[in-house]
Amino acid sequence: MPITLHPLSRRRFIAGALAAGAALAARRVSFGAATPDPSRVVLFSDIHIDADRSKVDRGVNMFDHFQKSVSEVLAMDVPPVAVMINGDCAHLLGHVEDYKQVMGLVAPLREAGLPVHMIFGNHDNRENFWGSIPADEKRVKAVEDRQVLVVETQRADWVMLDSLQKTNGTPGLLGEDQLKWLAAELDRRAGKKVIVMVHHQLDERPVPLGLTDTKALLDVLLPRTQVKALLYGHTHVWTFEKREGLHCVNLPAVAYPFDTTSPTGWVDAKLSDSGMALELHCTDHAHPKHGEKHQLVWRG
Repeated sequence: MPITLHPLSRRRFIAGALAAGAALAARRVSFGAATPDPSRVVLFSDIHIDADRSKVDRGVNMFDHFQKSVSEVLAMDVPPVAVMINGDCAHLLGHVEDYKQVMGLVAPLREAGLPVHMIFGNHDNRENFWGSIPADEKRVKAVEDRQVLVVETQRADWVMLDSLQKTNGTPGLLGEDQLKWLAAELDRRAGKKVIVMVHHQLDERPVPLGLTDTKALLDVLLPRTQVKALLYGHTHVWTFEKREGLHCVNLPAVAYPFDTTSPTGWVDAKLSDSGMALELHCTDHAHPKHGEKHQLVWRG
């Protein structure tokens, strides 16, 4: 269930940060006179925030990693138009207290004027998420219990999907109803450029650990050339491939890698009429992939 967290006033920011117990300065953070770049979006994936902000997994404190990423975004010379979190907002089981920590951590982004769009991963919990995050009137209501979100930006429309099948279960599923909605929604946007986001990766193995209905999703996306890219997470790696000209990008985790050689961090996405430039900001600036750039050229 993707959801939008809208920008906060200073008073609401301070109240939210204090309620969450976040170790963040309760002061107004802004980009000064800088105008947001309507073609720039910040991408986070797999943040895995725990109720206990001292919690460590695989040698990483997830709270510190995400807080560092937020501080770097707030230090950007030109702000993005939005921040998107591609699932696994919670550490393992999606407890209510996990989401309270998430709300505290994203509060500085919202207070700086940035909307934050969030999507479910397999470590999230629908009921706890719904009970912890304010209702979003812009959520698409067409798919019952698997609500999705469409975010329109200057150079592309972002369609965020819900692949959560079972909390703390590894594989993901979109389901027939959501795929039917997606096909119809894409057909309505035939004259636009579209980027699709989902938490689980493409997985065509006999026993998938990613998206179990990968083929059905590709059957929707590949013939619709208005879809230029598919972004996903889940595997905690930073990889690229193409399917019939469709860019498929596996976003790295903000939290921790499964393979210690993989980077963690966030991605700065800049769109143009002909493609999208992606730049990786590693948590460890000494990592060899820190600052790595990829230029995606849209298919016709």
